[in-house]
Amino acid sequence: MRRRFLLSALLAAVALPAMGQQAPSAPPSSIYGVIFGVLFDDAGTVRQLRVMRVFEPRRGNVEAVDVEVPERFVAAVKKMLETPRYRPKPDMVKPEEVYAYFFYDPAQPDRADFDPRPRQR
Repeated sequence: MRRRFLLSALLAAVALPAMGQQAPSAPPSSIYGVIFGVLFDDAGTVRQLRVMRVFEPRRGNVEAVDVEVPERFVAAVKKMLETPRYRPKPDMVKPEEVYAYFFYDPAQPDRADFDPRPRQR
């Protein structure tokens, strides 16, 4: 009995630190904000989507930076804007261009729902 306990304690002492030594995921080195101009049609689907400006939010300003936004990210933003959460109701559609911004992580170009801000409780 005692031998079984010592064996399991030794196994736990060896295995647990090895399992817990996974490197913490490092925060992305560069996060960009991308401002889009969006035109919706009468049904609330995206008719036109264009990149207006790319900026670095960590610098605290909206000065444009020279970063190429891949088409995959623009497609992900368009898909996200057409979800019920973002799609305007038909009676709320404006005929003029509206503006929206999304965070862009170059390491995750297919992801438009990325938000580096801490969640508020």
